[in-house]
Amino acid sequence: MTSYVATVIARTELTASHLVAWESVLLKFSIEQSDKKELSSRAYDYVFTLPASVELASLKAEVNSVCVEHNVDICLQPNDRFRKGKRLVVFDMDSTLIQQEVIDMIAAYADVEEQVSTITSLAMNGKIDFNESLRRRVSLLEGVPSTVFESLKSQIRITPGAIELCKALKSEGYTLAVLSGGFIPLANWLKGQLGLDYAYANTLEISEDGTALTGKVLGHIVNAERKAHLLREIAEREIIELHESMAVGDGANDLVMMRTAGYGVAFNAKPIVQERAPSRLNSHSLQDILYILGYSLAEQTALLAD
Repeated sequence: MTSYVATVIARTELTASHLVAWESVLLKFSIEQSDKKELSSRAYDYVFTLPASVELASLKAEVNSVCVEHNVDICLQPNDRFRKGKRLVVFDMDSTLIQQEVIDMIAAYADVEEQVSTITSLAMNGKIDFNESLRRRVSLLEGVPSTVFESLKSQIRITPGAIELCKALKSEGYTLAVLSGGFIPLANWLKGQLGLDYAYANTLEISEDGTALTGKVLGHIVNAERKAHLLREIAEREIIELHESMAVGDGANDLVMMRTAGYGVAFNAKPIVQERAPSRLNSHSLQDILYILGYSLAEQTALLAD
């Protein structure tokens, strides 16, 4: 039998009904908890042993139903030394580390929002793949001034809690990276803002005179498979085992890296992504990732005070 920990996290206050809903799942599967720890007024850890007769997939399915019904998050993971002993965290950028989708911002700048939205919809419905979707959308940006990224920096809204999360993780010696299907100028800027170690994203071709976008993508497109490849590459370079890593994202193109990492978190993701990801977190703050890693609010406060 394997020891697991379930972290129950509420957006505001964790209520008795939230805990009863989770404990009803334990009863349904005849699972006995061995420990319970309050991380804050919004988060609790439950440690339990999973009986051999219970399939983890079945337990996760029941947990997802409870999460949706009670507007709470319950993150299941092995209760081992790698829970709090991770050394690498990789993040998606758009709608994860920042609150916007950069290509939509550029599309608004170029007044091609409707066309870009149509192509995005085709990709979301499986009519075209990510690479084709990106190329088509980028082609609509031909002629946009190359200064667009500098102009957009002042409009970027970093996700609440991202600065605190990255500061706390860096103080614990983590390696941090952004792996984005967006664009490298803003990924590099965000790297500087958050103190990340690596930034990977797509490169847009600039005209020979350096004044405008040509509507073409250069080099490897950072799609789902590329994100997973980059995760493995960074881990190998830093001499970090994959089970010592975590991946955080919101889109379907983040699922492969979430499954490649030692643990994956779907952050404020679409329902289908939440169902398929290793865990889900619907929160106003990325700092809540620290609860999943086992840090109490008191420990978080101490890390951020340094």
